[in-house]
Amino acid sequence: MRRLALLGGLLAMGWAAVPGWASTAGQDSLQQGEEWTTADKVLWLAKRKQFNVAGVPYGVTGLPAVYYSPHTGWNYGARIQWADLQRRPYRYKFILHAVRSTEGKISYFLRLKVPQISGTHFGVLLVGSMERNLRTRYYGRGNNSSNHFIDPGGQKVKDEDYYYYILEEPRFIFSLLRQLYGPLSMSVGLGMERTDVRPLGERSFYVDAGAPDRVVGGSTGFISATVQWDTRDDEVIPLVGVYHEWSYESSRNSLLALFLEEIDFRRFTFTDARYWLVSPRLSLGHRTVFEMLAGSIPLYAYGEIGGSRRLKGLGGGDVLRGFDTQRFTDDVRFFTNTEARYLLRTTRWFGQNLEWKGILFADTGRVWHRLTSVSPDGLHWTAGVGGRVYWNADFVIRLDIGFSAEQTYVAVKYRNLF
Repeated sequence: MRRLALLGGLLAMGWAAVPGWASTAGQDSLQQGEEWTTADKVLWLAKRKQFNVAGVPYGVTGLPAVYYSPHTGWNYGARIQWADLQRRPYRYKFILHAVRSTEGKISYFLRLKVPQISGTHFGVLLVGSMERNLRTRYYGRGNNSSNHFIDPGGQKVKDEDYYYYILEEPRFIFSLLRQLYGPLSMSVGLGMERTDVRPLGERSFYVDAGAPDRVVGGSTGFISATVQWDTRDDEVIPLVGVYHEWSYESSRNSLLALFLEEIDFRRFTFTDARYWLVSPRLSLGHRTVFEMLAGSIPLYAYGEIGGSRRLKGLGGGDVLRGFDTQRFTDDVRFFTNTEARYLLRTTRWFGQNLEWKGILFADTGRVWHRLTSVSPDGLHWTAGVGGRVYWNADFVIRLDIGFSAEQTYVAVKYRNLF
């Protein structure tokens, strides 16, 4: 049966303050603003612009995605990004990501962000998504959960799909962004989502062991709020600056949830990201994320990290590289990513600007059942190497190879890590 994807997404970061950029609400074009020199404008546009339409500069980047997986078959689709560059970082930006597989996997994502509506301090973000994941993981709660094929009764299970389940999840979120002062901004969002969960194989761990709070899925309306402090010099390829985000999400207090099957849980997420330029070619980046879940938490929420950009974790290509996706989970979660990024070369190819970087990284992370149990002991570690290609300072092709005590994990993605 063919499924229609409603696409939408989460709160995004509010207005990003950039050194040398005048932050007046009435600054609507590249020609205005005394603090940004003509040379700055020319260099900034040269990296990003593809063409002009009626005098308006646009940046358009995108690539197809075609690959084979033994679990999902042939996957095919594309990712496209379109930005109006009349203002910095952009007047608006549109992202479309659509991939599906011959075995029924679906991943659709649509995002439209207007950081600041002309003449106001307000912006909007609309995101919709539809996911049908054939291998969503659940290994049980705890920092030392097993990934062997053993059921809760101690019997060995031969089915390799024992720790996987099928997750189908359409989601839509509307966010109102508000610039407060300089690098300080906030946003509030309303969202709706529907989660359907079912076993992938003949037996499933979440069925045998039971969902942690006996809540599996259902329809949910939710409300969220974030506060951001952003002094990064660039949203996509930051070299210097700091990004803080405090995020709160509640599925119980949302007005929309009054008319739907309610899932009662709250999510508190804190993100701290810092960037240093060591030399003209070498930069360092470090991200720390701490999150706490409370209430009657549905199964799918345990495999997801919140905030303005949701991630699968802990483990996988975005959080704890070197471990399987969603390898560790519990009510309290913590992870760090540290990267040394070295600029190998910058090239122009068919009029396109390409930056090539080599990466060394180390990740840490762990989970706890209660906030009172938080301690520095028992951290899981990964380390690895990677590469980045930045196309027109906007589109990212990322390769990471992470090594852990359990396995080697390889990830190729069309987005930056942090």
